[in-house]
Amino acid sequence: MGDADTQILEEVSAALSEITEEKLNCDVELTRIGFASYMTQLNLILSSGDALDLFIPMADPSEYVQTGQIQPITDLVERFAPNLCSSLEERDWMSMIYDGDIYGMPVNGEKGQILGFGMRKDICDELGIDYENFQSMDDLHDALVKVKEAHPDMYPVVSNAGDMFGGSTPYIGQDSCGDSNNLAVLEDPFDENGKIVSFFETDLFKETCERMYQWSQEGLIMPDASTNTDSCNTLVAAGKAFGYFQHMTPGWEIEATQNNGGIETVAWKYGVPTYIGGRSGWFVPTASGDPERAVAFFDLMYSDPTVANLVINGIEGKNYVFVDKENGVITFPEGKDATTNGYSRLEWAWPNERLSYTVEGLETNWEESDQFTESTQVPVCFGFKFDSTSVMNQITACLNVYEKYVPALLCGSLNPDETIPILNEEMEKAGIQDIVKEKQAQFDAWKAESSEN
Repeated sequence: MGDADTQILEEVSAALSEITEEKLNCDVELTRIGFASYMTQLNLILSSGDALDLFIPMADPSEYVQTGQIQPITDLVERFAPNLCSSLEERDWMSMIYDGDIYGMPVNGEKGQILGFGMRKDICDELGIDYENFQSMDDLHDALVKVKEAHPDMYPVVSNAGDMFGGSTPYIGQDSCGDSNNLAVLEDPFDENGKIVSFFETDLFKETCERMYQWSQEGLIMPDASTNTDSCNTLVAAGKAFGYFQHMTPGWEIEATQNNGGIETVAWKYGVPTYIGGRSGWFVPTASGDPERAVAFFDLMYSDPTVANLVINGIEGKNYVFVDKENGVITFPEGKDATTNGYSRLEWAWPNERLSYTVEGLETNWEESDQFTESTQVPVCFGFKFDSTSVMNQITACLNVYEKYVPALLCGSLNPDETIPILNEEMEKAGIQDIVKEKQAQFDAWKAESSEN
């Protein structure tokens, strides 16, 4: 995942192979695919049975379990991943277990997140925007009005390549509960007695769409936000945007500042700090020619600092240089930055970012991160996996309806009073209640089984 120059990728693979030939008696060949084509290329590789031993998905792993494209590795992690097994809590494994078997190996990084709105600090200072004391969306709205009046050539709110809030739970506050489709959801992720409902019939969805439509009518949201192809970071860095919604972790502001071209970025964080645990993980394809070494290599990336820094940071002198070698602080070579150094870091996606050198100015405070994790609430359906096999036709039909209306509604491009009734009518015809009923039945059974254990 992520971009890398071909030559650099070959050098990283060669450096890794020198280590793995001695420790695992194997070579390593890294392949990286940019975000725009990642899902398409990955699915082609998995469908064709081409050589692939280890990967990280960008989709709900349960889809790969149900299609038989990834294999259970319960026995393998116990035998070949001792460092991983000895360092994780039981709940860290929950999102990797399907039907009692371990299918994935969770990464060691941030384990909690919160909803937030990131914005340019210089504009906040200029206009006296007291973001640290925002109490509600009304306060944010008033700040956005100030920005529009003072900077009419700047979008107060932008989407991230057409996505206003991000697709992962907690999304806008709900929990998709066992999959990533956001069709049948728990409106309140922490309600022990909550029932599965259609997301589009919830007050949360309706109120959010109404707010975004109002803001759009006031000119606070970029036109055609749902069809925008630029990242929010690109728009901020180009001076075209003030802010954007995002899911946040401790230290988010520092990383956002780097991603926004060095423009200092601050945040108003709202909602409930939510435990996401090892939601990101690596998986072994069923077609892998050597699943044992695939698991062992993950464990090596997870536990060996030299290996971890190779896969995360690339080659010293070409992709990074040391600022303070003793303390593991690096920066990009002269004339280069995170987007031009030839090897995108994406430290959060690799097995153990805690072993990585830190980029100057982006040092992660892991003590703060751990404290934040302790403050998070665990969703009531954390660890639940929805088997969608019996309602796949309905899900496909509902997702087609979703794409017609939902992104545009959440970007404020459609009138919710007119569109939501049409959306719900088409969702009913597509079979959303079948999905709701099936998920509720499985959720009830899972809760009953969990209470017995």
